[in-house]
Amino acid sequence: MYKKIILFSIIFFFFFENSFANNYIERTIDWHKFRTIKYDVKSKDYIFKIWINPDFWATSLRELMEKNNWVSAINWVFFCPASYSECGWKNFTNNERYFKWIKIGTSSSTQDRVVFAIDKKNKPFLYQTNKLNMDRESDIYYGFANFPLLLQDWESKIQDYIDLGLVDSKMTAKIDRNFICSDITNRFIYTWYVSSISLLDLPDLLLKFGCYNALNLDAGWSSAMIYNGRYILWPARDIMDWVVIERKWLDTKNIIDNSVKVVSIIEKKISKMSYNEKIDYINNLISSLTKLRTSIYEKNSKDLYDLETWKKNGYEIEIKSLKNIEIIYMVNYINKLFSELKIKLTDENNQIEDKNNLLF
Repeated sequence: MYKKIILFSIIFFFFFENSFANNYIERTIDWHKFRTIKYDVKSKDYIFKIWINPDFWATSLRELMEKNNWVSAINWVFFCPASYSECGWKNFTNNERYFKWIKIGTSSSTQDRVVFAIDKKNKPFLYQTNKLNMDRESDIYYGFANFPLLLQDWESKIQDYIDLGLVDSKMTAKIDRNFICSDITNRFIYTWYVSSISLLDLPDLLLKFGCYNALNLDAGWSSAMIYNGRYILWPARDIMDWVVIERKWLDTKNIIDNSVKVVSIIEKKISKMSYNEKIDYINNLISSLTKLRTSIYEKNSKDLYDLETWKKNGYEIEIKSLKNIEIIYMVNYINKLFSELKIKLTDENNQIEDKNNLLF
């Protein structure tokens, strides 16, 4: 098992030496789908951050992305949502979080939680009070604590949590599981989800994926992912904290402003059309833009293969051009605005129909 993992890591390190840091991966391993973002810590074009919201403040992931010039983002720590009465109708988390060396948390000790940390040189490591890298807390530039720790140095740590009585029915249920991990070289960080799996089985699958150290993230209704400005998965609630990726020299505000102008021009152009004509016109534009995005993704993707059978088991999107990122971000934002415009037009049409119905 370990020989295969080592082989995988060596192949990955040498053959993907020029990897970029906002790569999207879909792979299927043992019938489980991985959907992940790969970040290269040596990237000169992308910045990896942990974004911290103060306690009692949860908000929309998209809203924060648009304000902060992010290109991709994923949710992470467990928190108690305001929608739960047992949380006192407030959002909060007991999990320690670190933002530019500043520790934000309600406890002086990580206890059973483990920190996935990033130092100033962008290198990932694990930290836990009195247990893991005990002398390195001061090195944590970005970081967050969560549980359970899934892998440490290729070894599953789930049994430790079972022994402590911390594994409950939510952990043993087969649902989509979110994670963050680093490979043996500490060159790559992977984060997002594996489909339909128990936490008890997740560590072994992450080993096959190529993870060396891995930490569980929040899942369920808090699961959220935006890639290149587009929701891949919408959360069912506002959330508190995120792993985010920025693309240097990408001006999302300018793209958003221009997108709003484009859609405003289209709205005026179709103002004299019937409701059905308007919807058909917008749908055709959405379809054309989607085809453009797909074309760029296809031209910048490569197939991935199982190392044992050498059968294709997924693909990876790697976009090197800033111009292409700008185009995709604009396509995604304009499509979002078109979808909102369709809802607005439908509401207006329904109001007209309701008013006409009152005449009979």
